[in-house]
Amino acid sequence: MGNWIVEDVARHTKGALIGTPNLEVSGCIIDSRQAQGGEMFFALPGERVDGHDFIEAAWKKGAVLVIAEEARFQRPEKTPYAPEGKALLLVNSVFEALQELARVWRIELGVKVVGVTGSNGKTTTKDMIAAVLSQRFRVHRNKENHNNELGLPLTVLNAPLGTEILVLEMGMRGLGEIKALCEIAKPDVGVITNIGTTHLELLLTQERIAQAKWELIEALPEDGIAIINSEDLFSVQKAKKDLHSIRFYGLEGAFVDPDIKGFQLRPWGPLGTTFDVSYRGEKTTVNLPLPGKHNVLDALAALAVGKVLGASLVGGCAGLGKLELSKMRLEVRQGIFGTTLISDVYNANPTSMQASLQVLKERAGGNKTLAILGEMYELGTSSESGHREVGDTLAKLEVSELITVGKLAAEIAQGARLAGFAEEHITVTSTREEAVRKARELLMLFGPGIRVLIKGSRGMKMEEITAELEESGI
Repeated sequence: MGNWIVEDVARHTKGALIGTPNLEVSGCIIDSRQAQGGEMFFALPGERVDGHDFIEAAWKKGAVLVIAEEARFQRPEKTPYAPEGKALLLVNSVFEALQELARVWRIELGVKVVGVTGSNGKTTTKDMIAAVLSQRFRVHRNKENHNNELGLPLTVLNAPLGTEILVLEMGMRGLGEIKALCEIAKPDVGVITNIGTTHLELLLTQERIAQAKWELIEALPEDGIAIINSEDLFSVQKAKKDLHSIRFYGLEGAFVDPDIKGFQLRPWGPLGTTFDVSYRGEKTTVNLPLPGKHNVLDALAALAVGKVLGASLVGGCAGLGKLELSKMRLEVRQGIFGTTLISDVYNANPTSMQASLQVLKERAGGNKTLAILGEMYELGTSSESGHREVGDTLAKLEVSELITVGKLAAEIAQGARLAGFAEEHITVTSTREEAVRKARELLMLFGPGIRVLIKGSRGMKMEEITAELEESGI
């Protein structure tokens, strides 16, 4: 952000201002340790950490404005004040003030906004869209997956003056949440990567997940454009009933012919994919530094966004070639004993787990393969079947060895058994430490060349296994 002074912030939030009113404000934070000078610090209350306890720390680190809740200063011993050259703004709700300021700044920026959601691949797709659009425009996007009711408004507020396009990932755990994010972001283009089974635990049916995801498309203006996966049945069914302009992307076009299509996929480099792409008679080739059909689909979505916003197909492909992903997604690491680790540990669900297993097998060539797979969360009543589907896929791909981590992940092993995977190649563990010990034994036994996939839901902290098996961890 830029060009606001403290009294502007007070006016937008209708808060009570104490201190210096004409200080320039640059950027916003919710962690006092991130202050570098000139920021406004939102003293958000929380269950474990209360931002009001860090007001002084924020000022000392360089924040010029603290936004706090008026109710915290109604006791005599808590008289509100601001040091010289600083300001304190008292509001009814810090959370609501954050969101309101984001709404105002989004309008003042006058930018185009691309919203991205889906059950799989939304963070990767967001990064790809930013890479495509950055070839022509000044783009700002969420850091990593800061995609919720806090992360999205912070992303908007930290967009600098001169930003032309905001690319905003939108996460959800229930109905109405994406709608609320769209009220802040006001997207012009909406991308849905797919409608899968993540969040079944909360939404109970895939139809309700589709309804929740489609809130993004419903929030588009009349002239807004939806970017939809032609290989995803639920998305195509919803699109056929929608009045917005639709651009479909895909490979085979399982449920509708895609406007932008990828074909002739072939390996490129250690973990990349080369493929050809066509869009309404225009054709070119992409060198994507990621493996697998799922990543090619995400790249096609990004190229579709580029085209509808005025980027060239060739320029967009060049941007994809220089792609920088958020952390912990399909990272290739050198493992102990001359092994190669594929660390894909940010999150997991059955679809993404199966896709990563495909990548493991595809890139192993004739080498041995080991899958270290953790639990997948939020699958609800589909938890057992979802884990077993992964085991079934692993067996059919003929992965050499399987190590599961955690009670739920034991169902991956059971799915593999039921598909004919030999028991002597299965190890079921309860903890990461057990998994690491068994993995070290196997890697020492098989020696150089073995490919290892490490994947599980974020709460499993599978990156700790990666760290233990990296070459530097010996």
